[in-house]
Amino acid sequence: MAIFKPGRCRWLAVSALSSALALSSCSSGPDGVGAGKLRDNSEFLSGEYAKQRSAQISNLNYQLSLKIDQTSESFSGSNKITFDLDKNDNLPLTVDFEEGEITSVTINGQAAAFKFDKWFITIPQHQLVNGQNTLVIDYSRKYSTDGSGFHRFVDPKNKEVYLYTDFEPYDANRLFPHFDQPDLKARYTLDVIAPSHWQVISTTRETEIKSEGEFNHWYFPISAKISSYVFALHAGNYAVWEDKFEDIPLRLFARQSLAENVKTDDWFTPTKQSFKFFNDYFDIRYPFGKYDQIIAPDFNSGAMENVAAVTFTESYVSRGEKSTRARMNLANTIAHEMAHMWFGDLVTMRWWNGLWLNESFATYMANLAIDRASDFTNTWDYFYTGMKQWAYRSDDSVNTHAIELEVPTTGDAMTNFDGITYGKGAAVLKQVHHYLGEEEFRTGVSNYLKKFAYKNTDLDDFMTELGKAAGKDLSQWTQDWLYQPGLNTIEASYQCENGKVSSFTLKQTAPKSYPTLREQRVQVGLYNYRQNSMALTDKIAVTYKGKSTSVDDAIGKNCPDLVYPNEGDWGYVKVNLDPMSLTAVKQHINALDNATMRIMLWQSLFDSVRDAKLPAAEFVDFALKNIQGEQDHNVSRKIASSLTSALHYLDMLTYQQRRDYSDKHNQVAEVYYQLLSRAKAGSDAQKLWYGRFVSVARSDKHLAMLADILDHKLSFDGLAIDQDKRWALVAQLNRYQFANYRQRLTAQIEQDNSDTGINYSFYARAQRPQAEEKAKLFDILRHNPEQLKLARLRYIMAGLFPAEQQAFKTPYREAIISKMRALNEQANYGLLNAFTRIMLPKQCTADNESFLSELVKESTDIKPVALKSIRATHQQVNRCNKILALMEQ
Repeated sequence: MAIFKPGRCRWLAVSALSSALALSSCSSGPDGVGAGKLRDNSEFLSGEYAKQRSAQISNLNYQLSLKIDQTSESFSGSNKITFDLDKNDNLPLTVDFEEGEITSVTINGQAAAFKFDKWFITIPQHQLVNGQNTLVIDYSRKYSTDGSGFHRFVDPKNKEVYLYTDFEPYDANRLFPHFDQPDLKARYTLDVIAPSHWQVISTTRETEIKSEGEFNHWYFPISAKISSYVFALHAGNYAVWEDKFEDIPLRLFARQSLAENVKTDDWFTPTKQSFKFFNDYFDIRYPFGKYDQIIAPDFNSGAMENVAAVTFTESYVSRGEKSTRARMNLANTIAHEMAHMWFGDLVTMRWWNGLWLNESFATYMANLAIDRASDFTNTWDYFYTGMKQWAYRSDDSVNTHAIELEVPTTGDAMTNFDGITYGKGAAVLKQVHHYLGEEEFRTGVSNYLKKFAYKNTDLDDFMTELGKAAGKDLSQWTQDWLYQPGLNTIEASYQCENGKVSSFTLKQTAPKSYPTLREQRVQVGLYNYRQNSMALTDKIAVTYKGKSTSVDDAIGKNCPDLVYPNEGDWGYVKVNLDPMSLTAVKQHINALDNATMRIMLWQSLFDSVRDAKLPAAEFVDFALKNIQGEQDHNVSRKIASSLTSALHYLDMLTYQQRRDYSDKHNQVAEVYYQLLSRAKAGSDAQKLWYGRFVSVARSDKHLAMLADILDHKLSFDGLAIDQDKRWALVAQLNRYQFANYRQRLTAQIEQDNSDTGINYSFYARAQRPQAEEKAKLFDILRHNPEQLKLARLRYIMAGLFPAEQQAFKTPYREAIISKMRALNEQANYGLLNAFTRIMLPKQCTADNESFLSELVKESTDIKPVALKSIRATHQQVNRCNKILALMEQ
């Protein structure tokens, strides 16, 4: 087999001998002969090759030196890699490094006859020795501008430069050449030359800073043994705040122009609370010495668990007063990333098929920490309405997959950052917690972390430790829950005689495509309506399995008016209400004395809308009838969220059809305004109803109110209209071209020249229902996306085609597909992901459904993450068409 294609190989050699060897290897590949698989020339790393490379080398150490500055768009570095080579190895060795420039490579003190194929460097086998090898690579590379790898951000407000790394799953090789796979853990020694006014932050705390003129030379001591995707380097003129938890130094960083908006108590308080909880729960002291948290601009996700240097998106910083929900979201994210320090960083999956366990565990443990150790309440209600609904939607979709699944390449790993990996996995861990017992679960987790510290593991390692602690064989449970996809449904079936339950069974069903019936432990709640209250009268714990399970403990109980077979949300399952219970819900939903139950019942009603069983307009009417009688803030949030989704379906109707339902939006806006007017000054309810009112306002009357708020003619005691709120007002006025919307946008641009302000300005422009404006912005996306960074392009894409403006997208349909295919060929992964997720045609028409159906068939060559978006969009349009068809009956 030929290893290297002559037209694509680029060798750098420093002697006649190495040049000759290079040419020889390029043409005939003599060093590629031997047992094992030769590496494909691809931007992705395959699991098969990673396993092979893991067998080649061990005892790995990196000594990394970097030079960074304020003005350059590239950086330079040197990496000294020491490793032991297996004595039986007879294959070339590859080193991951994406699209940089190689200055020199030496192996064991000699010039290396290496080859650089854009994605990786190849060292011929004959230059390696059995036992210890030393490989030194000098290189340079451009900074990233897509939020991954080594990202460079220039603050438009003061021109300060900020750098940070984001590596998961396979972008660490965009900072330095190395073996970029999770099971090749290494120790890192780092030194960095950087401008003298910068902070430099890494996985360890610096031990020395030497002044070298306009630069400082930072020295960092050797790290613990960790995977490269959680190594970190952040640099820039960051503002810094310091605190401490016991003997652990804490630091918080943000760029200077954002510093005045950072409320440090919102960060340090949950950090300390989470440290106390996790140190006790895991029975392992935090292992990495110090703990830094960096608020990073242009960050693509919520946060990233770099060892001892966690990064967070700037969206966690508000330019106004946060709601309790916003502060809780931040606390939850802080706890999530901290849980990773043990589960993910200390003990790491062997390959990316184990990603779910990292993320599911951190998600579950974060909620447990917030519930047990924070000042917040109703944690599990938020888990149900957020993370768990994401899981249910993902599991009930064309893209569902098993929790534990094969991941052929790092490219496939990216497709699994979804509701299954995070939400379903966390819900299943919550369920197994109940299934095994609280202390048994905790002991199993602690034993697992102690046994495998600084190592890599597979799923069996984790399940074995849980099973040992509980004295249970979890093999069948593991097979059913972790290796089989799909969402089950349960429904209660019961009979009553003389006011008492005479028979009671739980019936379980599964989709035809995924027929697995599972075993799990739930609670059955029995409710009765008495004296204007629907109260829980009995709660029965049941372990059900198979198609039907008798609930004998229900026999003889008072005949219930309402039954909910997942009381307290122990189980991961979709609930169908029996006919009697559904009637009771429609008559008495506000009479239920349990807020958690009201949340779950509202979700069941909206599930009926998504399943095309309940017309969206009827749901809107029912919500409007009951929303003002709801007193619990979390339930109100749930109703409002479902209302937003229902109104979205109405917006997907044709223009003529929308006119028939146009008053629904106005009715909702009017109710929101009434609730806003009655809300307590400064309360979370006031913030909620204000935001909802702004988002749904579209009539002249309500838009005029938005303009009055912007002009300080209409105000609400206790509610400050900060800069972010002003941008939301301007965007809505531009979306509906109300009054002097252009001048208002210009005024806000002049007032707010921050990065956030620039993003919002593009978003507001994009929302205008003007073909010419949309054409200008789409032209940037199509022909010149490099003009703007990825974060900016996302704002444009998010604003271009709101639900009621989908008709504007029709002329661009073919151009969108053409651009998608071009991005796929260019391997522009970040933009391809965002583009396919946001820009694919979503019009709810039979023609568009047919178009997308053909697109799915024609897109087998599209990268996995984009294909997933195509399939999801097709299903979304199919679902929407069924929902709209129900309304037309």
